[in-house]
Amino acid sequence: MNVKLRIFIVIAGYLLLLYLILLAIDKLILPSITSGSATILIPNIISQDINNAQKIIRAKELTLEITKEVYSEKVPPGSVVAQIPNPNSQVKKGRCVYVTLSKGKELVAVPYLKGLNLRTAKINLMKAGLELGDTKFDFHDQVGKDTIISQSQSPGSKITYGTPVNIVVSKGSEKQTKIPYLIGLSMVEASVLINESGLEIGNITYQTDRTFISDIIISQSPTSGEVAIPGAKVHLILTK
Repeated sequence: MNVKLRIFIVIAGYLLLLYLILLAIDKLILPSITSGSATILIPNIISQDINNAQKIIRAKELTLEITKEVYSEKVPPGSVVAQIPNPNSQVKKGRCVYVTLSKGKELVAVPYLKGLNLRTAKINLMKAGLELGDTKFDFHDQVGKDTIISQSQSPGSKITYGTPVNIVVSKGSEKQTKIPYLIGLSMVEASVLINESGLEIGNITYQTDRTFISDIIISQSPTSGEVAIPGAKVHLILTK
């Protein structure tokens, strides 16, 4: 056998051995290495009931752990609000999926609003996490003007956070009358106007004043233009 033939046989044998080694790596060694790092696509379990979520996760050979619970306006109680890793992430088999569960809508206690003025009622509702709803006005003989008569939600009851509470505000008595202007009148003249308005004379006091002659009204309470129920007293200050 000549030298060239022997070299050819050696080279061919070497190439054949190299091919067999690469084939073995491709068919036997690489699969055993990559099989341990095979990835799984994380399913989307947001809005799923926790029982369904656990079944879905276990079917993917993953595990599930609840990390916390939060109030949610959209997701029902006991359902998944958020998950880590995010849906469609690729992870290894056995990876843990951490979830946040919904406690449902937050409930808050309704404050007592009857007898309050409108501004105070707004502040109390805001502090409670509620909103002022429709405001209606109506006459009421027993409840003073600008005072809340009633509310749509019972005080102390539990309702959803952010719910509006409707109220009815008193316009005072339907029989209210305006207080007449009495400054500068004598006691006799003032008495006539007070009686005609359905009101009564209240406390009378005297004060020195050089502008008017004696027994002339220089101050009144309530002031003119205000409204009062029939029988209300008008207090006067006269000059000495």
